[in-house]
Amino acid sequence: MNICLALSLFHVWLLQTITTPASGSGVQPEFVRAIPNVTVAVGREAKLECKVDHLGSYKVAWIKYDTQTLLTIDTKVIPHDKRIRVTNNSFRQWFLHIKNVVEEDKGLYMCQINTEPMISVTGYLDVLLPPTILENGTSSDIVVGERSSISLRCKASGYPAPVVFWRREDGRTINVGSYERKIEGEFLNLTHISRKDMGAYLCIVSNGIPPSVSKRIMLEVKFQPEIKVPDQVIGAAVGRDVTLECEVEAWPKPLISWERNDGKILLNSTKYRLYESRNLYKIEMNLKIHNLQSEDFTSYKCVAKNTLGDKEGFIRLHEYVAPTSTTVFTDSYNSYHTGTKGSHESKNLSSQGRKSVDLPTSNSLKDKVQNSSAKGLDSKKKEENLGYTGLSDRRPRQKPDLQSHPSKNVGIRYNVNQTLGQVLVGLLLLFGVCISVY
Repeated sequence: MNICLALSLFHVWLLQTITTPASGSGVQPEFVRAIPNVTVAVGREAKLECKVDHLGSYKVAWIKYDTQTLLTIDTKVIPHDKRIRVTNNSFRQWFLHIKNVVEEDKGLYMCQINTEPMISVTGYLDVLLPPTILENGTSSDIVVGERSSISLRCKASGYPAPVVFWRREDGRTINVGSYERKIEGEFLNLTHISRKDMGAYLCIVSNGIPPSVSKRIMLEVKFQPEIKVPDQVIGAAVGRDVTLECEVEAWPKPLISWERNDGKILLNSTKYRLYESRNLYKIEMNLKIHNLQSEDFTSYKCVAKNTLGDKEGFIRLHEYVAPTSTTVFTDSYNSYHTGTKGSHESKNLSSQGRKSVDLPTSNSLKDKVQNSSAKGLDSKKKEENLGYTGLSDRRPRQKPDLQSHPSKNVGIRYNVNQTLGQVLVGLLLLFGVCISVY
C-alpha cells in the first residue's frame, strides 16, 4: 500500500515538472472523446484508446484509476510488466496495450495530460471469465438404495454468471416427477430412486465464454440379485450343442457361476464354454455345452451373489428324440400316406369307391344286351354284371403308377356308357313288343 502511494505521488510530481510548451502559443490540448469501454475475455489482449487534439509538447500518461498506479508516461512504460506497452498514431491517438489479460486487470483506466491544471478522461476495462465448476460444494459419485431420495449439486462461477444444466450421459430421460432430457439449475433433485435411475449424470456449465465445462457424477443404486430364466426346460438331441441362458440384475456387481444339480461348478473347458455380457447392473449369462451325451441331460442352475444377497435360476435339460418318417403305399386308387413310426396306416377306400372307377371287360355290355332280349331284365344277372368290377380286389397290390391308371374322368365315362347301354336295351325290348303286336 505504501509503495502504491509513493508511486502515485511520484507520477504527480513527474507530470507537474515536465517541460510545458512555450508561453504565448495560446492553444491548449483537449480530448476528442472519453475512452471507449472495452470488454475482453481473460487471456486475450486489451487495447484502450485515448484520442487527443493539439497535444503540442505536453505529455500523455496512462494510470490505473482504482489503484492509482502509473503505467506509462509518453512512450515509456513505468512498471516492469512485459504485458504492458504504449503506442501512438502521430501523437494524436494513444493506445494502452495489455496482453494476457487477467481478472485483476479489470477496472477504470485514466488517460491524463500534464496541463495546468491537469486534464483527464477515463474508460472501463471489463474482463470476462469462462465458467468454472467449484469442487468445494459440488456433489461427487454417490451410492444409494432403491426408493431413496437425493439432491445433486453443481456449484459454478464465471463472468457473466454461468447457466447450469443436467443431463444423463447415456441420453436417457431424467425422472423428476416428469421425464425430461435436460434439467436446468444448480440442484438436481431425484425422489423414489429405482435401478433405472442408475448411471452417470453430467453437470454442464456455460456462460457464452468458451470453453464450457462439465463434471460427471456417477449415481449407483444398490439392490440384491434377481434372475430371470427365459427357457426353463430345453430339449436337445445327443451329439448336438446347446446353450443355456440366464438374465441377472444386481448391484454391486455380483459373482456369477454355473452349477450342475450334483453341485459341480462348471468352468471353461472343451466341454463347457461360459460367457457373459454386462450393461451396468444387467448381466446376460450363457453356458454352451458341446457334444451332448446321456449324462448331460440333467438340471443346471445359474447363481448370482453380492453383498446384499444371492439368487439361483434353474434349467432342466432333457433328451429330444427326433421322429422317424415312414411311407405306406395302398392300391392303385388310393394315395400313399407318409407318417411317423407307430402311426396307423391309412385305410383303403371302400369297394364302392373302387366300383366307380374300375373299367369293365370288353364284352360286358354285349352279354347284358343278349340276356335282356331273351329273358328280360334279370336283377340277379344285373348284380353279377355290376359286381364284375370287384375283380380288381383280387389283383395283387402294387405301387401306384399314375401314368398307367385312368383318372376319375375314366370312371365318369364308364357310368355314362352304362346308362346309354341300358337305354339301348330298353329301346330293343320296345321294338320287339311292337313287332309282336303287329
